[in-house]
Amino acid sequence: MQPMPSHQGEVRAPSRPVSVGRLALSLLAGASLALTACSSTNGGVDSSGNADNAEPFRVVEVEQPADRITYWVLPGPRELEEEVFGTPDNPKGLFKPKLKQAKQAKGPPAVPGTLKKVPFMVGAPEKARGVTKDGTYIFKKPTAFSNKAQIIDGEFETVMKDVVSEDTPGKPGKTRDTARFEAEFTDPAGNNYRVVLDHVVKPPFPGYQTQGGVFTKDYLHGATGTGTPLMPKQYTYGAWWGLGALFINGEKVDDHRVMHLMTTKVVRDKNYNLVFSKDMPLSPDERHIADQEHHTHLMMPPIRGVPGKGPVFDPVPTAFELPNGKKQPFLHIMFEQDELNIREL
Repeated sequence: MQPMPSHQGEVRAPSRPVSVGRLALSLLAGASLALTACSSTNGGVDSSGNADNAEPFRVVEVEQPADRITYWVLPGPRELEEEVFGTPDNPKGLFKPKLKQAKQAKGPPAVPGTLKKVPFMVGAPEKARGVTKDGTYIFKKPTAFSNKAQIIDGEFETVMKDVVSEDTPGKPGKTRDTARFEAEFTDPAGNNYRVVLDHVVKPPFPGYQTQGGVFTKDYLHGATGTGTPLMPKQYTYGAWWGLGALFINGEKVDDHRVMHLMTTKVVRDKNYNLVFSKDMPLSPDERHIADQEHHTHLMMPPIRGVPGKGPVFDPVPTAFELPNGKKQPFLHIMFEQDELNIREL
């Protein structure tokens, strides 16, 4: 394994292991946590539609033990790739059409207002775009999709069961797809985090096609229409969207957090820069870790599920303070040395 550069460019090894130890495999084998409030988010979950005994056609298992490379992604700029967003003179990937679709849809009532706060989930408003002095077309505000990151300690395990191959009508939580997930990691200041998935959802954002909330062996992001277009189009071995609980330093700080996990082809180069769709797939000598073909992203955007309303804008209550004195409002954790197993049934 080649040495890992930090976001500031110096080479450094992983820091101390997570003090809380290995995650319990019993979580993956047993029933999911009974978070009643979370289960009612977005209008409730049809328990018959989420039955664990539904027969999957594919199971994806991914884990990363402690003492391997994990990154905490910091806010920073993101260049707009031409394939998705066009040019300043001929912009594409606009936000207004997506907002119009959200208003016309019969989904959770909070969706249009939430997208106005986090438009990057579906597009990039023209007023949010800019051109730097060197002519680079960028999303002006700091995003979770930057080239800035810092090595932390982390580990996770997930098992996702793909039961249906397309989204079906009904409330976001009504799906037969299921997943189990638990992760533990630190932030750059040494605070300890634990994230636990409660249940899978089909995110009610315009254009998203999530295969029932568990998405396997297909492409996400870029110009696909599913997932933020600020990320490059990437082959995805397995992914899920869901709601779950966040613990910081042993205390539960919320149990309605929107979260998304995906195991994909590597999208970071040797300098840990997030590449573009045209650069994919990366060759071994271009990847951050030459012999690692895939890595896992955990994203917790500033969105919270509220019963009867759906996804509502709400910054993630992290404990990590940024240089401007504000707490980082999202989590984007990158597990760079994961282990993947796909079972076709």
